[in-house]
Amino acid sequence: MKRVRGGEKKVTAEHPIVAKKIKKSLNLSIKEGGAASIAGGFGLSYFSPFALAMNATSSQIGILHAIIGLLPGIAQINSFTLLEKFSRKKIVLFGVLVKVLLFIPIILTGLLYYRGADYAVWILIGLVSLYYICGGINHPAWFSWMGSLVPESERGRYFSKRNRHIGLLGIITMIVGALILDFFKDLGSVRGDILGYTLFGFGILFSLAMIFRTITLILLKKQYEPKLKIKKKDEFSLLKFLKEAPSNPFGRFTIYRGLFSVAIGISGPFWAVYLLRDLEMSYIWFMAIMISGAFFQLIFLPAFGKASDRFGNIKLLKICSRLSFLIPLLWIFSSFMGNIFYVKLYLLFVPAIVAGFVWAGHNLAANNYAYDALKSGKRAFGTAYMNLIVGIGTFVGAGLGSLIALSQFVFMNTLLFIILISGVLRFFVSFIGGKYLEEVRPVKKFSPQFFVKELEPREEVIREVHYLEHLAKKVEHYI
Repeated sequence: MKRVRGGEKKVTAEHPIVAKKIKKSLNLSIKEGGAASIAGGFGLSYFSPFALAMNATSSQIGILHAIIGLLPGIAQINSFTLLEKFSRKKIVLFGVLVKVLLFIPIILTGLLYYRGADYAVWILIGLVSLYYICGGINHPAWFSWMGSLVPESERGRYFSKRNRHIGLLGIITMIVGALILDFFKDLGSVRGDILGYTLFGFGILFSLAMIFRTITLILLKKQYEPKLKIKKKDEFSLLKFLKEAPSNPFGRFTIYRGLFSVAIGISGPFWAVYLLRDLEMSYIWFMAIMISGAFFQLIFLPAFGKASDRFGNIKLLKICSRLSFLIPLLWIFSSFMGNIFYVKLYLLFVPAIVAGFVWAGHNLAANNYAYDALKSGKRAFGTAYMNLIVGIGTFVGAGLGSLIALSQFVFMNTLLFIILISGVLRFFVSFIGGKYLEEVRPVKKFSPQFFVKELEPREEVIREVHYLEHLAKKVEHYI
């Protein structure tokens, strides 16, 4: 134990006082994650439906998704300078506080639109963009903060527990939110003011989101933060990263993900538009279909976790990416069904099962590959730059989708045409771009019988909080 200036004593993480603080903070973090999940379920999940309720055009929804796909990545890059000037806790608390306050003007945009202001949608787009910028600024600081609290050997187990807790609460919250919206919409139908009551329902959801986001602020404030010493030897510029990208495996992987995000981003904003506007589904059916894919992901994750460890991430990424073009085709097939009830059941299961399979494997492989391909010290910047490239791809894709949405196609529904284009691009990017991807660690030869004969049930251990790992290694504890 070393005495330092100010009367504080420098100790290790194993010191009883520090260990107690860490244990308490980790328990609080699970509660904070639950509150954040509820806030997201009432808030983030319903930004696009809220815009649609205010008669946002398809192109405006596309612009919204394009902006929120790009800005967090840019904000994340710029957040590195903040870590040199402010504590991680202060950065996170400030970002969350801004998120809390932003719900007030977001709610008021509904009132503004109700009184005849058509430009309210553009104000909403600006406010939501600010919300996502705060998230981009917060993430590096939060990941670094948590990385210095959770021992590396326990991260998988801890965050697996935390993520299950968050996921369950998120699903429940989104369903409750849909029921609230349908209640007020039906009430408005009876009283002759569907728009007014629907917007009031959104106001209720966003008020609840603000309350639970405030709870996260309180819980974060109570958590312990070790002091941080930043190492700069592993820093490298974005320009250097881009110049070297074609000549190294991770760089080519980043380019691939950027192109693939264009293909995904073209259709991404318009699933909600298709369900809520074209098919005129209730909010509960809309949310059930949106959630179903995530539910099936949880089912497939254990298998893919074991497959990733054994056969490598690139093999898994290629298989799932190449199957992703089926998802848009399955959605388009729903347009040939006459009975809307059969359409609902079909979308609830058939595309959802395929999407659950594809995205469970794709997302797991993509995340894990970054950990394999980058050295610990370079992981922070490499991951940040990759996220920026993916964000740019999403921005470009959503922008192209918005331009197409402005056109009118006689031969088929415009939104379905956008979905078709997404499927075609997914096919070509995955098959052509996938040829340039390579594994960076020794793996076993893929066995087609793996999922049938060799797979044993096990709980998936989710790898998280390696982001900014090099920063977390230089933390100091004082009492």
